[in-house]
Amino acid sequence: MLFEIDEISEILAPLTDKLREKFDGYALKVESVLARQVRFAVNKISVTKTWDETTLNFLVEKSKRTFIFSLKYSSQEKIPQALDAALKIIEKMPPRENYAPLPEPAKEYPSISKIFDKTLIEHPEKIVGLAEQIIETGVSEGAKRIAGTVRADIIHEVLLTSAGVEKSMKKSRIYADVRAFCDKDATGHASMAAANLSSINGELIASLAASDAKRSMNAKRLEPGVYKTLFTIDAAASLLNLIGDAASAFNVDAGFSFFINKKGKKIAPENVSIIDNACLPDGYGSRQYDEEGVPTRDNYIIRNGVLEKFLHNRFTAKKFRDELTGNAGWIFPHAWEIEMSPGDILSDELLDVLGTGLVISNITYIRFQNHVIGDFSGIIRDGVFFVKNGEVKYAVKGLRLSDNMPRILANITGIGRERRQVFHWWLEHGIPVVTPAFIVEKVRYTSATK
Repeated sequence: MLFEIDEISEILAPLTDKLREKFDGYALKVESVLARQVRFAVNKISVTKTWDETTLNFLVEKSKRTFIFSLKYSSQEKIPQALDAALKIIEKMPPRENYAPLPEPAKEYPSISKIFDKTLIEHPEKIVGLAEQIIETGVSEGAKRIAGTVRADIIHEVLLTSAGVEKSMKKSRIYADVRAFCDKDATGHASMAAANLSSINGELIASLAASDAKRSMNAKRLEPGVYKTLFTIDAAASLLNLIGDAASAFNVDAGFSFFINKKGKKIAPENVSIIDNACLPDGYGSRQYDEEGVPTRDNYIIRNGVLEKFLHNRFTAKKFRDELTGNAGWIFPHAWEIEMSPGDILSDELLDVLGTGLVISNITYIRFQNHVIGDFSGIIRDGVFFVKNGEVKYAVKGLRLSDNMPRILANITGIGRERRQVFHWWLEHGIPVVTPAFIVEKVRYTSATK
């Protein structure tokens, strides 16, 4: 059952008294989610599924000690026992380093357009229709098999804190992810995300995936080495996920970021700006407040090539002596939606600007060898092509992307004008991304291992 906002508030009312009795501070977030998923394979819809789930999330504090736990709504009768158990646990914990109290409510919160689409509740058949459109387009564009997922969520949320925050939100999000196959090794992939069903162009992503699958036939091996590279929108999204994660002040502090000691320094060309934009209209990840009740906003991570900001919750902001950014998770701060500013290269000009080099259409299973230095590797698939003098010569197999994120950022030489909002399960840190394609000089590739 998807609870309405006023119903959630009624659930919360008796809990706040119990929390005040036992703890110095608290935050209580209830999420009621209605999810719909359509999966398809071998040109047919294979699964249609609808489910709902309501979760009660508790953050409790006592003597600068904090503890977090969650319960399903179906287990709400266990709340008194859970609170007693939390109290016993928290009393044995050490005080939190760099403790800061929960922030007071702000005077104003952002107004974000197009973040709730009731169509996803009222017309579930349109979600199935989107999947059917993707299949039909992919097959008509020459793919032998089409597979993928359409997933839509409706979220009703209420946040209450002991500092006086009382916020609620209705939010929708939907993404479509498609893979096209012409044979076992000739594949293509594309995805698209939004808050509104009408913003998903199923024909576009099915056509892109099918085109790459067809061009991937008869792939040839290419010598490992250094190649100028065009990362298409879907591949660019995978790389920008890494930037969003590295910008978390928690990761900087913990030694899991290639941005350590680089704040205020030039790390990319002047035409590179990357924002965490939680206020993006129609944004898959957009929202008006973070988990501590702080208003969200646009945060430039990189502005005109300079690393400008880390993303904070109250604890990291205190340790870094910095301002709150509206990125709080209760445990660590994180990006909501990464957005890269567009460039000036039209999509049909990208290959000419590339000249000679590689096109990479998807990057999966990215793993860091050294987070601080930024060395990583990833599987490249679903469309890898060798280009000479602006023309695709053949598909490539047998390579693995093995490079360094700071070096990639520093060597961006061209940025596309057209952008797309992307979300799919291969994004390592689950951050939705709005990005153009971009070109990078001297990208390193090694031989793929089987």
